[in-house]
Amino acid sequence: MIHVLLLTYLKPRDIVSAHMAEHKAWLRDHADRGRILLAGPRADGGAVVVTADLDEATVRELIETDPWHRLGIASYERIPFEARTASPGVITAAEPDDSVVLINVATTEDAPATVDALAEAVRHVAATADGFRGSRLLSSVDGDAVVNFAAWADEKRFRAICDDPGFVRRYEHFARTTTGAKYRLYRTSRVITPDR
Repeated sequence: MIHVLLLTYLKPRDIVSAHMAEHKAWLRDHADRGRILLAGPRADGGAVVVTADLDEATVRELIETDPWHRLGIASYERIPFEARTASPGVITAAEPDDSVVLINVATTEDAPATVDALAEAVRHVAATADGFRGSRLLSSVDGDAVVNFAAWADEKRFRAICDDPGFVRRYEHFARTTTGAKYRLYRTSRVITPDR
């Protein structure tokens, strides 16, 4: 389950600030380990931490090791939920799994036409392919390249789209709008978060 952790400050702001560096080090350690996806202050005071897909024991350990929790600076309210939809690029697994990320880079002389053709192929996949988790289409600032950044449950289900004549026909149309295209499948090797 994904967990939204709502932190409520129990001490004055100067004490919260005095222990901010320790808390940030804790956040970064767990973000780099893939356990924390998002974190930040709430507009009304306190903070929010969104975890990766973690079991109850790991979330308890996470909370118990936060310096703010250990020092009685903040309390935690935990809201677990089953994540069924995620924006492409958001990896919710804390540990490496079978999921893959497709990065398909195409050069083009007509980026809008290439994006339109690629979007048509991706919409077909979104409607028909088991294991497809979503796609983000990117256009280069220079307008000479298009990237498909897509998330898949596993390599086998990605490769199965090549047996779908509807996809093949749409992908061939996309390929005709490019001057070249190359794709690779990737898995997360390491997570590195900002050190600030």
